[in-house]
Amino acid sequence: MLRWEVKSEFDRSRSIVEQILENRGIVSEEEKKAFLNPPAVSEFVSKLPNEFKVSLKNAKDIVGDAMRSELPIIIHGDYDADGISATAILYKTLKNELKYEHTYYFIPNRFDHGYGLSTESIDEVIKMLAELGYAMKDGGLFITVDSGITAVEPVNYIKSLGFKVIITDHHQRPEDLPEADCIVWYDQVVGSSIAWLLSRVLGSKDPQTMSLAAVATVTDLQPVLGFNRSIVKRGLEILNTNPVLGLRKLLDVAGRSNDEIDTYDLGWVIGPRLNASGRLVEAQESLRLLLEDDESRANSLAQRLNAVNNDRQDKTLEMYDIAADVGGGETLPKIIISAHNDYHEGVIGLVAARLTQKFYRPSIVISLHDGYGKGSVRSIAGVDIISLLREFEDLFDNLGGHPMAAGFTIKSENITVLKDKLLELAETSIEEHQFQRVLSIDLTIPVKVINNDLLEELNTLKPFGLGNDEPVFMSSNLGVVSTDWVGKEGKHLVLKLFDGNNTYKAIYFNAGDFDVSVNVGDKVDVAYTLKKNFFNGKTYIDLVIKAIKADFGRLT
Repeated sequence: MLRWEVKSEFDRSRSIVEQILENRGIVSEEEKKAFLNPPAVSEFVSKLPNEFKVSLKNAKDIVGDAMRSELPIIIHGDYDADGISATAILYKTLKNELKYEHTYYFIPNRFDHGYGLSTESIDEVIKMLAELGYAMKDGGLFITVDSGITAVEPVNYIKSLGFKVIITDHHQRPEDLPEADCIVWYDQVVGSSIAWLLSRVLGSKDPQTMSLAAVATVTDLQPVLGFNRSIVKRGLEILNTNPVLGLRKLLDVAGRSNDEIDTYDLGWVIGPRLNASGRLVEAQESLRLLLEDDESRANSLAQRLNAVNNDRQDKTLEMYDIAADVGGGETLPKIIISAHNDYHEGVIGLVAARLTQKFYRPSIVISLHDGYGKGSVRSIAGVDIISLLREFEDLFDNLGGHPMAAGFTIKSENITVLKDKLLELAETSIEEHQFQRVLSIDLTIPVKVINNDLLEELNTLKPFGLGNDEPVFMSSNLGVVSTDWVGKEGKHLVLKLFDGNNTYKAIYFNAGDFDVSVNVGDKVDVAYTLKKNFFNGKTYIDLVIKAIKADFGRLT
């Protein structure tokens, strides 16, 4: 059941944007000015915690020492969009801008090396360096991006080989930190933003890398507020004027080359395609695309990633059909846990996300193979899933993540124990009311106030994203004058609504999944966002429905 939560009623004497901002706690003139015109990223940099700024300087000194000694520098990334983007940022800085020839990158394969920094990935790097002719006795420098903050044993292993280690990460910091030479940690931004800040300290002037940090910020589900808001806003400006070649090619193959790029494209077009290679094959494919400067090769790489993404979508649907059976009983557990031999490790996170979306509960999906389970976790607002899992840290081989998402490796024999203990803890730590879906509605408005001027006014609130949702409006007592089910499987509902004077086009995407029943002649309340639509040289405004309440009587 979805509860509609209306924040305020329309006040025609004030601007709609002003009312929305106040609903979101942005009240003072100074706060409104800073939100509508985000400060330059440089202003936020000056206000970063002193400990963080000191760590950036220390990292710069260590990198400088390695360069003067002509030692190999290895940027050890991760296989998701944030880790790939962060690797690209630092590699471009060292190799392309600073012209340091002894710069290398390594992206773990999730199937061979596991998540983040591991002894397996370290051995692979050492083997690569030996083949390149480096004397291992001379050592070198590992720089982790978007990972490493929990890698106590792997860091000890690197150090025993004579290498120095810089960790750059944003994941939750454990009590016992690795004994790295420098830890650059900050949990208010993504790994790519930390890499971008380090690149600036190292002397980078590349204007394009900010767009990679913007992609990672949205894809990694960080709030688009404060520092992150400035990064995303500036990154989108770059994407729309001077994008990285590989990102432009990804947008081309997705059919988005002629449209204004916004946060939807970062999260739903670019992000999934960068992630797809790491889920099914080799994440280095995505990294190569971000580093490529040849038009033809970039186009081929983008085409391949697009094809892998299509394969990823198919596998997700196949696995979801199995996992969704957890909803077959009368009562759902407070945490959904599903483990199966047929689950593909590369897409378990996507399946967990779909389960959470459907049942609105924290969901854990575990792929079983060779006596181990690889788990991916997604949570809901108010349930800090990583803290719950850390209560049973002794059961995992490794564990990491955020309050809203986590990943782990566990021995198969420990899965039943984990399930029993976690569900028992959930009974006392998660309240039933937390499973109530709430649709937050910014404002009730009469549909007659919708026009192009309002859309332009709402654009000042962009970029939208987590923490700054696209405004949702509600209008009441509208008559349904036509209905039409459209789309490949006929799941989308197109309506024409009448307010007594004019008709308005509305579309409800995936209405078929919500058992929506609306008939011509019904009167309805609708909650919706607004979208500009161009057709036959004319501009229209569509109501994009988020929820609908029908059966309020019949039109007379």
